[in-house]
Amino acid sequence: MKKILSLLVLAMGLSVFTACNDDEVPANGYIETTEEGSSTMILKGYISSSQGFSVLQPSGFAAPVYIKDGKLYGKFYNFIRTTDTKLDAMITVPESGNWESEVGIYDKATYWARYAGSIYKYIKLRVAYIDGNNVGIEYVVSSHSTARPNSNSNMENPDQTAWELEIPHLDSNNFYAPHTVKFEGNTYMNLAIEWDSSLRHANWVAFYYDSNTARSLVSRGSNWAWDPAIPTSLNPVQESDHKSDGFDKGHLCASSDRLFSSEANDQTFYYSNISPMTHRFNNGFWIGVEDVVSNWGHSTIKTTYDKVYVTKGGTLNNLLKNFVGKYAGNDGIVPYTNADGLTKHGLAVPAYYYAAVLAEKDGKYQAIAFLVEHNDDLSANPSANELKSKVVTIDELEKFTGLDFFCNLTDEVEEAVESTVDVNLWEW
Repeated sequence: MKKILSLLVLAMGLSVFTACNDDEVPANGYIETTEEGSSTMILKGYISSSQGFSVLQPSGFAAPVYIKDGKLYGKFYNFIRTTDTKLDAMITVPESGNWESEVGIYDKATYWARYAGSIYKYIKLRVAYIDGNNVGIEYVVSSHSTARPNSNSNMENPDQTAWELEIPHLDSNNFYAPHTVKFEGNTYMNLAIEWDSSLRHANWVAFYYDSNTARSLVSRGSNWAWDPAIPTSLNPVQESDHKSDGFDKGHLCASSDRLFSSEANDQTFYYSNISPMTHRFNNGFWIGVEDVVSNWGHSTIKTTYDKVYVTKGGTLNNLLKNFVGKYAGNDGIVPYTNADGLTKHGLAVPAYYYAAVLAEKDGKYQAIAFLVEHNDDLSANPSANELKSKVVTIDELEKFTGLDFFCNLTDEVEEAVESTVDVNLWEW
């Protein structure tokens, strides 16, 4: 009996010794801790998400940290690598430094992860080991938090789609209608609309291009319909409201902006995305604006940018009043508006149309905007120089429209990209 007990003790001792060996990763994925009260887990997806995928999302954090293309990544997170080797040595959160939107994963490295909600919250991370598709992680949610320098963001809104960078500051008097689509097994934010029911017109339409949504896989559709995300009690628009008035049904988010799936394209034909435009404007200068923005999204996303955020609309604070067109529309009728800037069927006609564009590359941003008068005398096939003549800063567009674009950027970044514009930074 004593001999059996001795063998058991010896076996247990060998087992414990093996588990603490830093030179190899035990089969059970044991992770040594370097701070009292820390937690551990295995992040999967280092080699490929197809081999397994997991996320780190502590309680109180509305978005996860995960592995993307072999790097630590998380929407609304930034990361900074430290020189420490243990979590208990990470005492002070860096007030400055090179916070990155994604960061390389290195064995035994430590990181601060900063989550941007209504305030900044922090997680301490340590890579315990890298073993094939698995990354052993030790982490501690820091009790430290700091005020987020973003006083005008939508971060307090419970609908997380409102946190997207393309979404302007929401107007509580209007109805916010985000539209998502399923595509290749994932859910994507396709476009969002803020509906002004009093004017029966979108206050703005917003969307983004990335490597998936920039793909051109389908043809233009024609499934005109009322927007199912907006209640019919909020003064919907139907086909008869656009009949025999001399105006085109002008897209705000163009059909050509959403060609990665048929469902995504169909959503551009919701009447909530349509604005009455004269035929010469819609089929002329506005197409020029649409084409150059579309090129920045569809083509340069592959070479120049990681993501392009776009907000388009018409000036509801400046309508085309007492207007009589020079030319008949496609229906043979000369368009006109009344003293309130409304068509014969009561649809609002903006005096100007705009596009606000934000491009992102490696966590750095640049912005540009167009403000174009709703005018039939503009060039039908605008040159690059003619398009550049309609360029304004985001600040100037905000002042003209009364809207707050790209409000979910931190104030420091927002102020920098919205105050100036350099047309030479963009491909024409």
